[in-house]
Amino acid sequence: MDLKKRIILTIVVGITSALFCYLRLVQREQFAADFTFPWRAAWFLLDGQNPYTALQPSGDYPFQTYFYYPLPAALVAIPFSFLPPYVAGALFFGLSSGLLAFAIAREGWKHMAIFLSAPYWVALAVAQWSPLIVAAMLLPWLQWLLVCKPNLGAAGFLYRPTKIGLAGAALLLGVSLVALPSWPLDWLRLLRSLQGHPPPILILPFGPLIALALLRWRLPESRLLLGLSWLPQLLFFYDQLPLWLLAPDLKLGLLFSALSWIAYLVWRMTGFDPASGQILSQPTQLILALIYLPALALLFRTRQKSA
Repeated sequence: MDLKKRIILTIVVGITSALFCYLRLVQREQFAADFTFPWRAAWFLLDGQNPYTALQPSGDYPFQTYFYYPLPAALVAIPFSFLPPYVAGALFFGLSSGLLAFAIAREGWKHMAIFLSAPYWVALAVAQWSPLIVAAMLLPWLQWLLVCKPNLGAAGFLYRPTKIGLAGAALLLGVSLVALPSWPLDWLRLLRSLQGHPPPILILPFGPLIALALLRWRLPESRLLLGLSWLPQLLFFYDQLPLWLLAPDLKLGLLFSALSWIAYLVWRMTGFDPASGQILSQPTQLILALIYLPALALLFRTRQKSA
């Protein structure tokens, strides 16, 4: 796709996704949903406070927990911190989606099915980082953003490591240490108290099958799959968005998206209390069966010459 069409697509996707995200955030009445955490942390940081101690659990979602992101996420959120929460979350997600469209359009329509996947629309509903992280995986000049969500970012850097990305990440980490020298220790202290995360995909029942990706270790897609299957992540769909980069063409990408919706809809029917809307169970096995294992199959459809 030529540059002019990529820019037009970027604008259309960015505006549309921001609008849908805004409407969803207003409907949920939960501030900026997941983006509320770095949005609030940015405020504390600008006020001269340590967000790892100042941001305390104080109510229902999204005020029920501590700040579990690395400090660079709060630094990136600073430009959005002056906006109302609904607008901040929607603008952040719109910009992220626009950058994602610009990144994947370089290969034409090959990866466009990502915007029809359940992980993308779940990410939209809660203003998550995953579209921005996938964009950073593909655009070296954005790779410095991978440190904002390191559980996905590490796998993303393994996918397409670049010197400019490494330098940018080092610079952002350096700036974060100047802003708050104690943050790495503060962050690690909070992470040790974090509970409720499922084990890595690789050690779940049938999860070791993902190790078959080693047979195609020369492919960047193999490194991405193996990295994601070993690193900790929330198995609520949005963290699995990078796996759409394994689709070798649009047709298989659409099939992959359809499987993700089956997984999501089955979970909605079986993993929620219809009366209270409370989550009864995580969709761990559904994500393994209908997202990770199909991603492994897609890997073996990818041509070796793409390595």
